[in-house]
Amino acid sequence: MANDLEEIKNRLNIVDVLGEYIRLEKAGSNYRALCPFHNEKTPSFSVNEEKQFWHCFGCQKHGDIFSFVMEMEGLEFREALKTLAEKAGVKLQGYSPQKTQEKNRTLEILELATKWYEYQLWNGPGKIKILGYLRERGLKDETIREFRLGYAPKGWRNILTFLIKRGFKVNEIFKTGILVKKENKADYYDRFRERIMFPIADYSGRVVGYSARVAPGGDESQAKYVNTPETEVYHKSKILYGIDKAKGEVRQKNSVLLVEGNMDVIAASQAGIKNVMAVSGTALTEDQIKIIKRYTPNIKMFFDMDSAGELATKKSIKMGLANEMSISVVTLPSGKDAADLARENPEALVKSVEESLPAMEYFYKKTFSNFDKSKPEDKKKISEIILDMISNIGSAIEKSHWIKKLGEDLDVAETILTGLLKRATLEGRTAEKTDSYGKDDERGFRGKIEILADEIIGLMLVSAEIWKKAAKTKKDEITALKDSLLNFMLEKGREAGFSFDNLIKLLKTDKEKNRAENLYFKKKYRLDLNNNLEEIIIADQDRELDEIIVEIKRELKKEKLQKITHDLKVAEEKKDQEAIKFLRSEFNKICQDLV
Repeated sequence: MANDLEEIKNRLNIVDVLGEYIRLEKAGSNYRALCPFHNEKTPSFSVNEEKQFWHCFGCQKHGDIFSFVMEMEGLEFREALKTLAEKAGVKLQGYSPQKTQEKNRTLEILELATKWYEYQLWNGPGKIKILGYLRERGLKDETIREFRLGYAPKGWRNILTFLIKRGFKVNEIFKTGILVKKENKADYYDRFRERIMFPIADYSGRVVGYSARVAPGGDESQAKYVNTPETEVYHKSKILYGIDKAKGEVRQKNSVLLVEGNMDVIAASQAGIKNVMAVSGTALTEDQIKIIKRYTPNIKMFFDMDSAGELATKKSIKMGLANEMSISVVTLPSGKDAADLARENPEALVKSVEESLPAMEYFYKKTFSNFDKSKPEDKKKISEIILDMISNIGSAIEKSHWIKKLGEDLDVAETILTGLLKRATLEGRTAEKTDSYGKDDERGFRGKIEILADEIIGLMLVSAEIWKKAAKTKKDEITALKDSLLNFMLEKGREAGFSFDNLIKLLKTDKEKNRAENLYFKKKYRLDLNNNLEEIIIADQDRELDEIIVEIKRELKKEKLQKITHDLKVAEEKKDQEAIKFLRSEFNKICQDLV
């Protein structure tokens, strides 16, 4: 794998790869551009051709060609690796021609089947009845063609017969999910019969499966929708309907409208809301949130507000909040779904989306409207419902805000509500999220020691001489910081040749690499008054190192004082005179050093 990465990087120039997505212009020894990951009017996105690295001083994102393509296309690393390997003409290690050929064969069958279903809609049995129905639902012909809707007519072996005539084998067709195998028999029949076909595509627009709606006048005793089962290319938990058409708009608008069904996506898109996708089930999955997060952290949810839709919305909001997404809820005064409103009053649909409420505000108001807070039993129910939602919030400040507001509106002490929240945590309902909440709180209020560690790491990364000096003469003072990246640099400095580039290759985790890259760029570059990238010149690097070491010693002594103060209090409670005498002596010595 490592050899593959290096070979791809050697063959592809970062300027050429990024230049296919954004307009780069020369700026000194680097290139600059408007950042594609956040809205800006002056360029803060910089590309270093020599180091084959990019960094945005606006949103702080950075990386190499792989991370850029992952961000732009919303890909996992393996997908980006394959994409760039093809561009570079590199054959990946562990590459299986047979497996790739089988997958391509599956996609080829699905593409041909989609064309056949489209033909049946426009020129076959669906031309009058089904096409007329779709038009009655408010869909324009160009919209129907854009989303490639089709029709599977009556009959048990229509698509099977067609594909066999085109040279495909039954077992190949079966792997796509469009056939059903008869029990205890080596015989197959079409899965989709007398249904409107909604092709489901992956992020790049390749058809991977179908959602098939029963045709008007069809067999209503059957399920309204039948979907492709899990296959090699179709994984329901990772699918978002419409992502191939919406991803660019989602990134540009920095938000996604998440709806319940395929028709909602199509109708909203036709109404001018292009940043729209649909879940493939009743609620969001972890995988779907991860996919959305590649494009935006902001989700507007627009589910039907019947009991099932309400439950789906609540589950999805919890999942989104737990993954630190910003969630809001779209409601319709008329109670209609997105497709109905898009057909009857598209302007009202757009307005409803624009006026979406933050998720917590939505559920807070709704919960209070459903109960009478003057009744003790209702007050208890309100607190349980809202605390359950609050427990999923990642931000400590936001959590505190809602607990305080709930206490005021219910006339209940905050300490009581906090206790109930903790009890819910102990019961295991939100244990995982509470752990990360604590970490978020630590990150939000960083100690002086952590800041000093970052300072000395940055200085060592931009100066090989300082790195050498730190490893040789200042090691004991620095290791006292107990910073894993810093200790790694001290131990592996000689092996890395005291080089930032070589260190990145030695680091094992993405977290360590990202931290090193970020600290290097913060110490190495800045934007001047004209918004041009310039290198930071440190006049006296040795002096800066010595000053940081002095500050480190002071902070470590302060920490020691805190420990002695605690131990002294314990000794006084136990009336241990010998310990008290010793600890007071140590306390005075350290205080004199700090003066």
